[in-house]
Amino acid sequence: MALVALDGTPLVAVGHVGIDGTTFLLGQTLVTLDAVNEACIMIGQVFTEDGGSHTINTTGSSSLGWMSGSLIFSNAATTVKVGLAAVDTTTGPPARAVNVADVVTFDVSRSLTGGGGGITANAWQIHVPDTGTKTITNGDLVAFVVQMTARGGTDSVRPALAGVGLSDPTMPSVTGFTGAVYTANSSYPNLVITFADGTLGFFYGSNVFTTQNTVQTWNNTSGTKEYGNYFKLPFPAMVYGLALSCNISGDVDFVLYSDPLGTPSAQKTYSVDLNTVSGTGTNKYLVILFPSPYSTTANQPVAGIIKPTSATNVGAQYLTMQSSSHQKAYSLGTNCYAVNRASGAFAAQNSSKDRFSIGLLVGAFEAGGAAGRVARINDISLVA
Repeated sequence: MALVALDGTPLVAVGHVGIDGTTFLLGQTLVTLDAVNEACIMIGQVFTEDGGSHTINTTGSSSLGWMSGSLIFSNAATTVKVGLAAVDTTTGPPARAVNVADVVTFDVSRSLTGGGGGITANAWQIHVPDTGTKTITNGDLVAFVVQMTARGGTDSVRPALAGVGLSDPTMPSVTGFTGAVYTANSSYPNLVITFADGTLGFFYGSNVFTTQNTVQTWNNTSGTKEYGNYFKLPFPAMVYGLALSCNISGDVDFVLYSDPLGTPSAQKTYSVDLNTVSGTGTNKYLVILFPSPYSTTANQPVAGIIKPTSATNVGAQYLTMQSSSHQKAYSLGTNCYAVNRASGAFAAQNSSKDRFSIGLLVGAFEAGGAAGRVARINDISLVA
């Protein structure tokens, strides 16, 4: 087999968690539901982790996962329904779920009553459906809805979403039904569907998180001196550099290590002098090219690492998920996660539930073999 480079300069950033085509992480936004029938309607195409069709119902491992912000959910007269519905193709934009007089027609859902602890503030929510069933094929357009169908007292529920980046999203998208008006919300969905057989589903292009944007700051005198991401590509490839979000307020090295969890060895390094960057003080989009590319073998562990070389802090953004399995919402899945070290081997950060906004710039891939040869990438069969 041979490594074949793509024409031009189309290096592909693999492993980062940014959206809008960059590695920059965005802030959290909230939709406030504090009146009868108000709803947060997230719409997108479902990407199942194995590319197959699966059913969510009231049995097995079925659950609906989403993130809440601050809330009041203390009144027994309040009911919130969380579930999946078909997308309305007759009314809009903005996109909305199928409904009757603004009450969503759920195919599968869970009803939650205020005061019972069914929704916790500022936490990842996992609800097992109590009614309905829905079979979803990879790529299906689906609505994931949180709707307040009854309200008591001063209760309010606030789903947490990822803020907008370069432009408002068209798909996936979020619609808020508040004040009796459907309004396009400048944010990205944040959800996980767990099917009855345990398979996970995500809206392609969404952001899945519990903490959307944390900035790690450190320098070469810190106890932990290097932070970055672990990567394992399932095929031979050529790594040309890194794409990332970083605050360069001091001199820094960007290093590609082999065997990061065992005996790390620096294979490629690019050094950045503070005087050569556009500015300091904020995390900005950055691409760096190594002096020459590095060829990896299939399933070879590597790490893309930020290493300050002065006593002035640098910063890097990372995102936190409720479960390490939620890494599957992003490129490389559980084969990419945050690592750090003071010395010796690198170790997974936060039980592999964090990911820095750092991606490998890959530009040459394995090619060759007989026509019709089947390759598997992220457990999806592709015919070459």
